Amino acid sequence: MKKFVLIGDGRIAKYHRKAIEHIEGEIIIVIDPKNGDEFPRNIFINKYRLYFDSADYFVICSPSNFHYSQIKFILDNISSWNPFQIICEKPAFLPWEPIINSDLINIVLQLRYLPSLPKKAEKVVAHFVRDEEYFKHWQGDPRKSGGLFFHLYIHFIDLAIHLGADFEGSISGSGKQKRFIETGPLGLDIIDLENIDNQLCYNFLYEAVLEGKGIKPKDIFYLMWTLARNSELFGYSRNSIGKTIKIGRELL
Repeated sequence: MKKFVLIGDGRIAKYHRKAIEHIEGEIIIVIDPKNGDEFPRNIFINKYRLYFDSADYFVICSPSNFHYSQIKFILDNISSWNPFQIICEKPAFLPWEPIINSDLINIVLQLRYLPSLPKKAEKVVAHFVRDEEYFKHWQGDPRKSGGLFFHLYIHFIDLAIHLGADFEGSISGSGKQKRFIETGPLGLDIIDLENIDNQLCYNFLYEAVLEGKGIKPKDIFYLMWTLARNSELFGYSRNSIGKTIKIGRELL
């Protein structure tokens, strides 16, 4: 049975918990501020040494601004004699942080594992609704999330690159969200991304990681460049609201 350390136990962690259960793994310790832990202090190594040295996988579900430091801490401090892998929620690195190019890291881009995903598509569309409350949370703070491209658009631009499709995105303060893939040239054939089984995608992602087929940092170099480039063009935060963002496949 594979042993997992879960770092961060918020909303997104529920998908990881169920995926670990799906592959019949065991969570041996949960590290989270609500348990009195601090991110990313070195108390980890003293308080949880036995757990860390026996773990097969470290799963990082903390807020985005902790990902880089926690990845680096694990790589620098965990005994090399005990083979391990890291599974990290997106984005693993914020736009100003260096990418750690290690095959020990697996990045969560779960929509790639959507069962109905075609090999090619015409367009990926992502329209989000985010009110002012969103920007009071860490997710809406570009200093903590990397900005709207790194936090919201990342999955859909990644799909557009992966499918050879155009990308169209927008954010408004009210209205109705829509996220879909156009698979036909007339826009009549679509895959609705609003109502997918996200848990199933996570389950397939974990199966791939266990088979050694996870998404590595070297697989997302171009994605990271695209996110940073278009953040500069369209805005990192409120300054991108109300804009229709169109990125042709020739630039993806």
